Amino acid sequence: MSTVLRTLVATRALEAARSRRRPASPWELAKRVIPKYRLTPTIALISDCIVDAVKNPDRRYILSMPPRAGKSVLTSQVGTVFALASDPDSMIILRSYSDSLAEEHSRAARRLIEDHGQMLGISLSTDKASVGRWELAGAGGGLLAGGILSGATGFGADCLIIDDPIKNSVEADSRAYKKRLSNEFRASLLSRLHPGASVIIVATRWAEDDLSGELMDEDGSKWTVINVPAISTPGVPDALDRDPGVGMTTALGERSVEDFREIERAVGSRAWAALYLGVPSTPAGTLIRADWLDAHRLPAAPRQPVKIVVGVDPADSGERDAAGIIAASIAADGTVAVIADATGQFTAEQWARAAVDLAVDLGASEIAIEGFAARVTYVKVVENALSRVRTPRPIRVTSWPPKGSGRGGGDALARSAALIQGLEVGTVRLAGHLPDLEAAMVGWQAGQHQPDALAALVVAHDVLAHSLAGRVSFISPVDMDRRRRGEGPRDPIAERLGLRPGTASVTQINSRLTRRVGGQGYDPLSAQRHTIRGL
Repeated sequence: MSTVLRTLVATRALEAARSRRRPASPWELAKRVIPKYRLTPTIALISDCIVDAVKNPDRRYILSMPPRAGKSVLTSQVGTVFALASDPDSMIILRSYSDSLAEEHSRAARRLIEDHGQMLGISLSTDKASVGRWELAGAGGGLLAGGILSGATGFGADCLIIDDPIKNSVEADSRAYKKRLSNEFRASLLSRLHPGASVIIVATRWAEDDLSGELMDEDGSKWTVINVPAISTPGVPDALDRDPGVGMTTALGERSVEDFREIERAVGSRAWAALYLGVPSTPAGTLIRADWLDAHRLPAAPRQPVKIVVGVDPADSGERDAAGIIAASIAADGTVAVIADATGQFTAEQWARAAVDLAVDLGASEIAIEGFAARVTYVKVVENALSRVRTPRPIRVTSWPPKGSGRGGGDALARSAALIQGLEVGTVRLAGHLPDLEAAMVGWQAGQHQPDALAALVVAHDVLAHSLAGRVSFISPVDMDRRRRGEGPRDPIAERLGLRPGTASVTQINSRLTRRVGGQGYDPLSAQRHTIRGL
């Protein structure tokens, strides 16, 4: 036999032996069963934690890494299979914020066993084979998968994996949800652990007092926290022990520090801290900063908005009580502009008339009223006020949040999260100066009652943000030619009035709002305060 042939035979024999050998770690298993799987320092670290939790008793891990780091695939899918291959009698409970996400991981884990069971030395039982609960053939082990609040009656666990117990910042800011989650974890999950069972939690740290924070603060806590920030940052724990300013390698490949900085600018400071640094950003002190408002301020209301909405936080008492009344518009690119504030002290009839007058003056197409207290009543009050006014165009009256939409949940801070992020990154901008509204925005702090004007802006912003869904835009060949020449779309009204191209233009308002309208267009900087028509 020639040397070349002997080498080829030996190589194939070695490959065959390796294929028969069970993987010694989750990352090695993933490398074998997932095409083009990437081993990164973060993946290696997670893998070591899973091996420790599977091989040794009473291990407690909290893992926090940025999105797309590969943590869920390795922990909930490959990690589950690795644990069962290591001990076919092991019983595993997998929990996530929803049944569908947990079952997605369960389905993937089961598929790995179906496709690679011979290498792993395990196979699926046909007796219990639902996606939410399945067992191994000829052994006592298996998996129970479901939502974090779905309970685990009749099923014990040698390993508990919780992957994303909190869906988003809205749930994280809800005291009721956090309390329910904590009670469920202790009463329904920890009580199911067998002696020596290990627990692995993969979580985003939205708040100091979330489930992870609660467990870490326990006296004599046994929890080991593994945090890998997207960029190593002074003061932020880094399990990889990198020098400051070094970006991480994700499961999708290299990302530069500037790539991550672009993400930071896009998602806002709180989401960046929670998702990409792994540290909770408790909303403390000022929630909305004055420098955000100044950095993105518009000199005038936008021309040709797609839609204008008046948002209302109604006066509840029926006496002269504060009612928030804010007008905002949205452009085709999704940017929301806050264009008018008519907030004041009103009776029920007065605030309804003030909202209608503002909608008529600005050309709004919708008045949206926060309807938590009396949805039907508020709509009728505004519709009655609208019926007594001559309107040049139809104006819808709606209650917010829409029934069955899932929007508007949580407390005031949770409902304001999208607005706050928009104010920070510039997708929500003030047109000119609205001093009363700005003072209310900058002065609002966590734990305080939300100012009425800000509550009204939350309503207007949410309605506008959802109004562009499914829109289809049409453009004429003439306008296409104008765009190629760097010109804006043709404005027939401006041409008839003899206005120069590029001058600011907004829907005409009447003298009841004391804002100057001159030949150069609407200039909100010329008027520091609004004046509400006497009622």
